[in-house]
Amino acid sequence: MKIRTLALVATIGLALAACSPTVSRDTGGTPGRLSFGQSVDIAAVGARVSALRAQNGLVRPLGHSSALQAAAQAHADDMARTGNFSHTGSGGSTISTRARAASYNACFIAENIANGQASVAQVFSDWMGSSGHRRNILAPQATQYGFASNGGYYVLVLGRSC
Repeated sequence: MKIRTLALVATIGLALAACSPTVSRDTGGTPGRLSFGQSVDIAAVGARVSALRAQNGLVRPLGHSSALQAAAQAHADDMARTGNFSHTGSGGSTISTRARAASYNACFIAENIANGQASVAQVFSDWMGSSGHRRNILAPQATQYGFASNGGYYVLVLGRSC
């Protein structure tokens, strides 16, 4: 019963958080302007991540972070623009520099990227089948997330601010 209540509260909170505009990159893969790229149901992604974590003993749901959202969108936009599928942005940015550029002071930061899946469900299925991506999703240090997609590129950023 407690898990259902927590899941309901998390879903409502994430639905409200999803109302924030996403921010994308300017030159160098840093957050800057509003993005009108591919629409993603941020609340549904948050509920999916929190459910996966709960199934693995991590019952505290993640909160949405607009800064992590901006970092994720910046990288998804950059990969879609350049066709470069990498954790390193076209201007040499890393997840740490993208998070800092979005004003996120990370004590923990992790990033999952994907390309070519037909749906968000397939992206998460693939990530959970990969030990490194799974480890990021289930990292107990993570308390917040941001998720973005553009042109078939998907980015999940997980973090905990200092």
